Amino acid sequence: MSDAPLHAYAYVYDRTPAHHSRRLLDMRLLGCRNTAERYGWQVVGVWIDRGVDALHELPSQRPEFMNLVRQLTADGHALGRPVVCLVHNWDRLSADHAVRSAFQRHIAGAGGHTATTFEESDLRTLNTFTRRHP
Repeated sequence: MSDAPLHAYAYVYDRTPAHHSRRLLDMRLLGCRNTAERYGWQVVGVWIDRGVDALHELPSQRPEFMNLVRQLTADGHALGRPVVCLVHNWDRLSADHAVRSAFQRHIAGAGGHTATTFEESDLRTLNTFTRRHP
């Protein structure tokens, strides 16, 4: 991520519908922590929607995602650094691109951007539309 901001705060998000897939969840979260460390980002917290909550396709129906957005909004101006919602991959938000963009808009509205452990980020796109510069 050549456009990755230095010294950002990372808000890690994941979802898992199955309680038996703890090992996969742990691997994804470790990937997020490693990515944050590689970029010098400080992990603020981890939010995980589980069970049926993880299956909802609307951001407002995922309670932990909305808790993350509320925390990001509250922290955004006080922290004084860029903030990123870090996910293992885009499917952690939604496999459907149109639905995923609704999640990304929530993060952007709270003053952050979204990135994955696979070197993907929506920061450049957000900066183009909002004329913000990293």
